[in-house]
Amino acid sequence: MIAERYRLIRELGEGGMGVVWVAHSLVLGVDVAIKLIRAGRADPELASRMAREAQVTATLGHSAIVRVFDFGTTERGEPFLVMELAHGETLAALIRREQRLEPTAALRLILPIIDGLRCAHERGIVHRDIKPENVFIARDALGRLQPKLLDFGIALLEEHTEVNRLTQLGEVLGSPEFMSPEQARGMGNVDLRTDVWALCVVLYNLLTGAVPFPIANYNALMQAILHQKPTPITEHGAGDRDLWQIIAKGLEKSKSKRWANMGELGEAIALWLFDHGVTEDIVGNSLKTMWLSGSRPTVGSLVDIDTGSRTGSHKLASLGGTTLHLRLRRLRFKADRWLTPKFLVPAGVVLVAAFVPLAVRPAAPPPAPQPVVTAPSPAPTETAVTALRFADLPTSDADSEAKPAPSASSPSPSRTSGAAGKRASGKVSPRPGPTTPPTARRAGQAPAKKSIRDFGF
Repeated sequence: MIAERYRLIRELGEGGMGVVWVAHSLVLGVDVAIKLIRAGRADPELASRMAREAQVTATLGHSAIVRVFDFGTTERGEPFLVMELAHGETLAALIRREQRLEPTAALRLILPIIDGLRCAHERGIVHRDIKPENVFIARDALGRLQPKLLDFGIALLEEHTEVNRLTQLGEVLGSPEFMSPEQARGMGNVDLRTDVWALCVVLYNLLTGAVPFPIANYNALMQAILHQKPTPITEHGAGDRDLWQIIAKGLEKSKSKRWANMGELGEAIALWLFDHGVTEDIVGNSLKTMWLSGSRPTVGSLVDIDTGSRTGSHKLASLGGTTLHLRLRRLRFKADRWLTPKFLVPAGVVLVAAFVPLAVRPAAPPPAPQPVVTAPSPAPTETAVTALRFADLPTSDADSEAKPAPSASSPSPSRTSGAAGKRASGKVSPRPGPTTPPTARRAGQAPAKKSIRDFGF
């Protein structure tokens, strides 16, 4: 009997610090799980950690985080923690049995845990000890799966600035294989990006069956975490290049280069799943609604949300907006894939090699001056003056007497004067015809047409 209200039934599991029991709550009438610290390991520091875990977990209320009902101490001063009893197995047991999971199955399984951590981070809580042993795959009576995150015993509230690297017992806070570089350095400025690192290590382990740095020696492991690059999952025959890009970004040595939060990491994973024909996570939550829409629930799962509501923070994006949102996300992640020094440097070299010859090419010489060709003067044309008839010029009296009288067909004086006016203006073309020498005219022949040139002009 624990605290006179919990009756121990059977032992569920055992660890270095204590043991977990299945117990029956005499007050609630339900079975619960009790984490009981061993008598020889109980101390004020450990009791403080368990109290913090109870407080932190009780405030979250997320379906992917195990619920805590009670905290106290036994009559012998041993701290205990009362939690919900779930049936299933840990992620570590699943990896030992299956070795590795197919990428879509692994990502669908891990997405609810990412959402639970997003909820914790929004409350200012950093877990700091994410590992397969602390992820429990619960199964209900209908066979439905619900991953749950356990053990917030060393969780850090961000407003607390004093963080001890070691516990009073001399144990490292966190599991070495899943430590981030800032934890390996013993830095106190641990934030939510430490959980991003650890979760990507868990995902790496779930996909490949190995950890990024499989080194047994503790000091050598810390050096590898700080300085070495992990082997890509594609070399283990897992996933593809796009999936490795997502995980590798979470395993950057510098915090500033990792995913900024769990929301970004979950969105990238959901987009990869959506592009591979998956629309729901392992729980049945829609990827579009949970991760890829313009708005999302801030805390908890969509199981408890009325999807018909269109107000507040639960307002869901329309299908058209979601489609545009997905396209923009695809463009962004594709740009992140290609806009790296590995591709930008060769592209820059090619562009420089293509444009340098154009820049240094000598200028073309100016064109040679073309010779000026003077157009020939037009040949003189016969003007109205040269076209005057000899009859229009003044003649002697003898010539006047010999000139025949005008006939009816001859033009009238008015018409002749009009024609002469037109010739004077230069608009009348000359009348062709042969000219007769003066000797022929004196012999009594008809007067011949003369040119004015015959008079010496």
